[in-house]
Amino acid sequence: MPPARYHPPDTAGEIAAMSAARPSEPAALAAAATSSLVLVHDPVSRAVAPDYWNWSADAHHAAAEALTALDDDRVGAAAARLASDPTDGAAAAALTAALTALLRRPGGENEGVDGLRAAAARTESLSRLLVQPGAPGRPAAGPAAEAPDTADLLAALASKPHGGTHPVDAAVVIPFRAPDDATGRVRNLAAVLNALADQSHPRERYRVVVVESDGRPHWRELFAGACDAYVFAPDPGRFNKSWTVNVGVVHGARPAELVCVLDGDILVDRDFVARAVERFRRPGTQAHWPFEDMLFLDPASSAEAVRTRCLDAAPDPGQDRLRGVHLRRPPGGCVWLREDLFTRIGGMDERFCGWGGEDQDFVWRAERYGPMDRHRDPLVHLHHDRAAHRGDDGVPFYDEVERAGFCSWPCDSDFGRLDRNSPQPPGA
Repeated sequence: MPPARYHPPDTAGEIAAMSAARPSEPAALAAAATSSLVLVHDPVSRAVAPDYWNWSADAHHAAAEALTALDDDRVGAAAARLASDPTDGAAAAALTAALTALLRRPGGENEGVDGLRAAAARTESLSRLLVQPGAPGRPAAGPAAEAPDTADLLAALASKPHGGTHPVDAAVVIPFRAPDDATGRVRNLAAVLNALADQSHPRERYRVVVVESDGRPHWRELFAGACDAYVFAPDPGRFNKSWTVNVGVVHGARPAELVCVLDGDILVDRDFVARAVERFRRPGTQAHWPFEDMLFLDPASSAEAVRTRCLDAAPDPGQDRLRGVHLRRPPGGCVWLREDLFTRIGGMDERFCGWGGEDQDFVWRAERYGPMDRHRDPLVHLHHDRAAHRGDDGVPFYDEVERAGFCSWPCDSDFGRLDRNSPQPPGA
């Protein structure tokens, strides 16, 4: 069932009644209103999470309308400039500053300002998307935004893979698929492997496993020498991340006390592995997300982050100055857990075929058996072309499993088998 449409408050009394439990800090509301204006005018930002955008689109449109209706020359000029170019960081900064000053005025003096305050508080309360405009003056396109070359990224590995099968503290499993023309995904995986080779944790104490699943191993020659274990999982159908991860854990990660399921587009900092290993030394710790909100970078910021972290050998991608969209408390992208917990719940649900749903199902089941913590590590999501998440009939792929029931994957499943193709979803 789709969420109810948002209807803005009609009276000052309704606004006052709604405001008690909602964010009220002027700078936060100003940032939320600026974010709504960008989301309304920027399809790239909305495409970060289409479902999350759809669920809050009415509220964002209401906030953008309330903003542009304000009778304030400074706000109007900045808003018009940003609407014409949503990537303009200077215009976003100017608009946020002007709105902050306006929202600091006492309530009740201006009906338009009170309406904006209520609309911005609404989006800040229900939306999972928040635009980070980035530092003013950053290039949005052109030569300065070109991505580093894949070969250069792999040639610049700080340490070579050990390729050993000895026990390690942790294994990082990366599921991967890229058609021949998907250069963005290939570049992203090269950057991720570069960052994983530059870690403060002893290199021989962690293993990096790449699992490519496709009709044939397109990228074996490129990536096999850049990781400790390359596994090919043959499956020409829709990409099955769950089965691909399970194959990686069974055939590449063991024996390892800890397992990290890491998407091939998450750029990590230098202390990523060491910090995780240290966290698991705390009694009772069984699993965690290393991030709270994930910053999905735009193309120019992705190129800048890769260059900074991988070629300039910076300790982190420098995300505070980059442009992108925060996806609040997402379930996937990167999750750490003990291998024992992974096995105890039967791994990931292999019935998910196609993008969407598998991460949410997995962490729900993991949290049922072991506590899941969240932290605020400096990770960023690198831009790439979005994969289809719905069939030709418009139904999300995960609906095939949802009908059978989320969290219904048996704990005693014989998961990660390479001697069979990935399971088909119910009714396929």
